[in-house]
Amino acid sequence: MKVRLGTLRSRRLRLCRHLRALRSGIAYTRVFEDGETDRRALAIAPGARVLVVASAGDRALDAVAWGAGQVIAVDPVTAQLRLTALKVAAAGVLESADLVAMFSLGRHEDARRLYASLLRPRLASGDRRYWDDWIGLFQVGIHGHHPLGLAVAMGGAALRMVGGRTLRSMIDDAADAATQGRLYESRLRRRYWNPVTRWILGRNSAVRWFTANRAERRGMLVGRFHEWLESNISRLVATSLIRENPYWMPIIGGRPADPVHETAWLRPASIEALRTAPARIRLVRGSIVDVVNALPAGSLDAASLSNVPDWLTASELERLWVGLAHALAPGGRAVMRSTLQPPPLPTGAAPALVIDEAASTELTLGERTGIFAAVTLLVRTADGPYSALTSSVDVPSVLPSRSVSPSTL
Repeated sequence: MKVRLGTLRSRRLRLCRHLRALRSGIAYTRVFEDGETDRRALAIAPGARVLVVASAGDRALDAVAWGAGQVIAVDPVTAQLRLTALKVAAAGVLESADLVAMFSLGRHEDARRLYASLLRPRLASGDRRYWDDWIGLFQVGIHGHHPLGLAVAMGGAALRMVGGRTLRSMIDDAADAATQGRLYESRLRRRYWNPVTRWILGRNSAVRWFTANRAERRGMLVGRFHEWLESNISRLVATSLIRENPYWMPIIGGRPADPVHETAWLRPASIEALRTAPARIRLVRGSIVDVVNALPAGSLDAASLSNVPDWLTASELERLWVGLAHALAPGGRAVMRSTLQPPPLPTGAAPALVIDEAASTELTLGERTGIFAAVTLLVRTADGPYSALTSSVDVPSVLPSRSVSPSTL
């Protein structure tokens, strides 16, 4: 009886820890956007000045791995900036195996010791207070302990159960993507896509797991999201091996992809470049629309906008386009994704921004997550108002900004 009571208490304690972990305020623990798409689109040159959406921190660190000299990572959500700060601090000091365990697998049994001895001293005071409370997330598994991550984990478990041995064999044994695609079409597609699943994915209650924004949800439903999602997945299964896809493998395969196939910053070959990340990345709390309008003219070479335009009102979109045309140097590039059809695009208010149609089509077809209807590459032309380049990016003091560590200011 004592053993049984002890087991019950242990299970109850674990359950309480898991439930508490859902209240961390973190919405995303990984960026579910193909980093290779950004690399090809932005063509970041050594020393480039780059603006990204902070989100879970992956794209900012990817930019450093690609050679960026300065990176501004913007997010309105403080918890996302806390996570980004932790990743940046870790990139500066942890070994590759520890980085992969903490941020790819999402679990590290020695996380508390690494935090106390190596990461905490490198964090700003507010980040220390936050992670003093929440570092235990890495012992229960951070990826499954926020609402979206929990939904993804449950969805992945369902996909693996339905796919069974056929799915496991396809992932592990397919010699190439074409073979994988044929197996999917002949043996798995009808298991996943049928009148019931199509009906479910066409409902607002299902789409809300993909986005928290009400306007974006409406647009996805109007654009018949589930139809192009089905088509995207068929195309991607036939062109990209799941076991080499760092976005699909954790969900469909139930384990991370090999580190050599990870997003750029988590690859072992990037470790030396990452040591400079704390000095190169600056975190800014606020709206990316406000930031691009407040930056000096021509002070950016590249910008990664995620799918932020999907969330904006018409007036906010106009300010974004005008701000991008102002902040990007001639020849500068911006990449954005959209779950909407048609995607939001620049208007006549920003004639200096042009769409590279051919590159946008190629990027859309190559995006390996499958959840975006369009990827758009914008290029800043030499036409229109433009001031001389500044030697460094100066985020005006009126914006609430914070560095990764006080020592990097």
